[in-house]
Amino acid sequence: MTSPEPRMTAARTDAIRDLLAETIRDEPEFRRRRTRRRLLIWGGIGLVTIGGLSTAGSVLLRDAPVTDQSIVQCFSSTVANADGTFPGSGATVATKDGPGRVDDALALCTEMWRHGVLSGNFDPTAATYAPEETEVPALQVCVMRDGTAAVVPSEETGICQALGMSALAR
Repeated sequence: MTSPEPRMTAARTDAIRDLLAETIRDEPEFRRRRTRRRLLIWGGIGLVTIGGLSTAGSVLLRDAPVTDQSIVQCFSSTVANADGTFPGSGATVATKDGPGRVDDALALCTEMWRHGVLSGNFDPTAATYAPEETEVPALQVCVMRDGTAAVVPSEETGICQALGMSALAR
């Protein structure tokens, strides 16, 4: 009768011992290499992602000039309406020849604030309006994506970027 197990010879035992010793010897190095490789790959992906996002942010949110000087948007709040627009009013300076140009958006919106148009008490549907002197908040000039100026009530210099607009290039 033959035995179901292979016979263990001295050479076979030595070969198994050598294989086991080599596996134990190489295992920590294999793990270190695998960990190092993963770190390099994911670190590279992270650096590329951060670089791409910072480049996109600097392109989209950089300072910009006002290219459409026919109108200025004077915001009365930095909180957007439900439809994504901001409360406030658009303004322009008309001349006897027709629509004019807004050369100083900050001065125009400051006057609108001073006369109470943006204070929240103004009724645009009223038949008469008696201007009232109101306090003018700190105002920042931003540039909207379509190139029009937007004057925003805020003391923060980074409010333009926070609202997704560019700061005015000075």
